[in-house]
Amino acid sequence: MKKLIHILFVLVLIALIGVGVYRYMEYQKYAPLRNDMERIATEDYTSVFFSTFPIDYFTEDDFIYYREIYPLKASYCIPDLDTLNMYFTKVSESWNEVENVYLGVRPDIISAEDLLTLMDTWSDKRFEILIAYPSLSYWKALDEEEYPAQLSAYTEFINTLMPLYEDNEWIQGHLSLYFYGSTEWLVGNTANYEKEFNVNEEISHALSMYMDDNHGYQLTLENYEEKVEDFETLVSEYRSQDPEEYPDLSKWDVVFFGDSIIAFTETSSIPGAFSGLTGAHTYNLGIGGSTATMTSSRSLGIPAVVDAFLSEDLSRFSQTSSTYAGMSDYFEHAKKKRQKCFVIDYGMNDYYIGTSVYSDDPNDIYTYSGALRTAVDKLQAAYPDSVIVMMAPNFTSYFGCGLEPQSEEGGILLDYVAAMTTICEEKDLLFYNSYTELGIDNSNHIEHLMDGTHPNEDTRYIMAQGLAELIKKQIAED
Repeated sequence: MKKLIHILFVLVLIALIGVGVYRYMEYQKYAPLRNDMERIATEDYTSVFFSTFPIDYFTEDDFIYYREIYPLKASYCIPDLDTLNMYFTKVSESWNEVENVYLGVRPDIISAEDLLTLMDTWSDKRFEILIAYPSLSYWKALDEEEYPAQLSAYTEFINTLMPLYEDNEWIQGHLSLYFYGSTEWLVGNTANYEKEFNVNEEISHALSMYMDDNHGYQLTLENYEEKVEDFETLVSEYRSQDPEEYPDLSKWDVVFFGDSIIAFTETSSIPGAFSGLTGAHTYNLGIGGSTATMTSSRSLGIPAVVDAFLSEDLSRFSQTSSTYAGMSDYFEHAKKKRQKCFVIDYGMNDYYIGTSVYSDDPNDIYTYSGALRTAVDKLQAAYPDSVIVMMAPNFTSYFGCGLEPQSEEGGILLDYVAAMTTICEEKDLLFYNSYTELGIDNSNHIEHLMDGTHPNEDTRYIMAQGLAELIKKQIAED
């Protein structure tokens, strides 16, 4: 009998503990909701930002700094229309006069009709809608029943709302929609995402900046049909794509040397996108404003950077620099058993300051070709089994589209491209010719370059794709 009582006591205790744990988990689960309700009731704000998908890394500070708008951003991911209505009811009970509503919408949760009803209720507010942008991996994982229903929810949401702009002045003045679903640099790069709908901090910042009338991500009567078609095509092609479209480089360490073309630090950088496409462990040693050429004994031309890398000497780099971070990351996390690959992208700044392309000494580090050749020799000596890829400088719109020499010793941009081509042929290196492969010229550079020099996110993604395809081809040949 005592044994039975003991067993019953243990079972009751376990049940009580389980109930307590469940209640605690539920309490924690709804803590963001309670926090939002308290902030809505007690704080000052002129706009609100609510969302049915995670917006963890969007910041109120961005709205304040860049737009002089004082928003209250919800921390709870709103799961349904009833909860969203509860949020708006709470706002109406506060003393704040809200002018703008920023709303993240998953069309499978909030339909176009739901949104129009909401807007009709709050007809004095301007609604700016950020349509959800799950990764292509999310779309590929949907089963055959879920996929058409989800895809239809997104396309119907847009195709229902956008025609209203044709002759409805109230809609024109009160509704803006932003759509990133057809943006391959974003949704095709898994490195941009922490979870299916939740992009990381740097990407969230970029998307926040693109939520305005000056960017092509806003849907208009002129572009929405094309964007919907591009979205459907992109998702459909990805679902049917060969899983080996890009090589699996999860057992590779890939180190990027270069100037500011490489030195972007977010996951939409060339190293970041390359990692997202291939799974490679990437290390970004790019230095903005740098040249391959050693312009002085103290410069950070590629021979000096390679020397520092091979000797594990970080003393020449600021501890706050991306180069310091990338090199430190390599020293800590690179594995001897992984295949080593080095990507070298220099030449734009060499052209801009007019460094010499050649001299009588093929290894003259005070010339562009000699500096590159010296760096390659050192890397091959230290890592004889490594793969080395050179990426040529891309088109620039400056200095007569790169056709004006910038010194008596220097050449036009194509001379630097040609020098890199020669070294790759001489040393049997892989070569990605950004200058020709990207198809950028004076007629279209605004579509590809942020400022006449630096590739935008879309073009950096294309460059990462080209690099991945080049290495895949090499692997197949080997």
